[in-house]
Amino acid sequence: MQDPRPHRFAPALAGLLLTLGLAGCGGGGSDDSGSTTSATSTSSGDTTAAAVDRLQAITLPGYPHAINVYRTAGAQRAIVLLHGGGGDLHAVAYQVGLNSSAAYTTLNTINWAWLDANKVTLVIPQGQHIPSNPGATTWSNYAMNSGQDDKGFLQALAAKVRSDYGLADITLMGHSMGGAMTNRLWCESNGSFNRFVSLAGPLSSTVGQAVTPCSPGSAPAPYMGIIGDSDSVMQTSGAWEAVTWTVNPAVVASSIEAWLNNVVIGEFHQQQARTALTCHGTLGSNDFTTSGNVDTWSTCSGRLVLKRVRGADHAVASLDAQMGSASNLDVMNAVMAFAAAN
Repeated sequence: MQDPRPHRFAPALAGLLLTLGLAGCGGGGSDDSGSTTSATSTSSGDTTAAAVDRLQAITLPGYPHAINVYRTAGAQRAIVLLHGGGGDLHAVAYQVGLNSSAAYTTLNTINWAWLDANKVTLVIPQGQHIPSNPGATTWSNYAMNSGQDDKGFLQALAAKVRSDYGLADITLMGHSMGGAMTNRLWCESNGSFNRFVSLAGPLSSTVGQAVTPCSPGSAPAPYMGIIGDSDSVMQTSGAWEAVTWTVNPAVVASSIEAWLNNVVIGEFHQQQARTALTCHGTLGSNDFTTSGNVDTWSTCSGRLVLKRVRGADHAVASLDAQMGSASNLDVMNAVMAFAAAN
């Protein structure tokens, strides 16, 4: 299949969704000439399966978030995809290889071939921003503040996908600050989604404190984390097993008013905690298998997976490049393999 991202960001930091104010990754902006959709929906029910692939623009009552729905004919599951800090709903789809434009979305820019083959409807909401930081489109995940009840919004969105589209199987997936939000939901609303996937988006260190415990319940949903060992935003180089990582100060400085806490829990350390919570198991430093540049830890009968991508920086493009196949869809293919197994 032809790579739908002919102009992917080459340098890792150039493709950074977390870095606020990057061209093509800001909080607003679509090209009006290419912004038309095939259908527009409100919150009313629509349980009829899509007969053809179509793009819908929807909203939820009580929430300001715009939402793009890539409604795939014959879909059997959905993925809710969250962009990183400073990103938007067009750019994150571009980053993962499912939209050929980082600036707008039309029927013709969507990678329907992959969605049809995997029977996936893709749901992409737009993060919000506090009034004083209009460029800091993000999620309220304890690391950053969007000014919105994003937990309530995502719970309502999952309910809508199930009721209106008849899709009971929903994965919540996020990159960077979207991954941090995904982590928050794994801890605080574990039953809202069937599984959780975070790309370079560790849990805020605020979680786990007395007022914000990580309480996923007695049978937590599956979780997969994918992150590079050379992530210059999370500063993972040489610190893989550290208890905490500190988000690069240069990234924080551009949106300082939106930041609540720039310390995150190291993904490997948190996976050890997830393993204990999920199946009372343990996770050892050397308990991984290796394929190419990817080291994979798998615990709790495969319900918890952590992939360390050697040589990868923060951007999804860098993760894809270092994961190694010619498809440039390695991340999405890994997500589908995880979903099929769990």
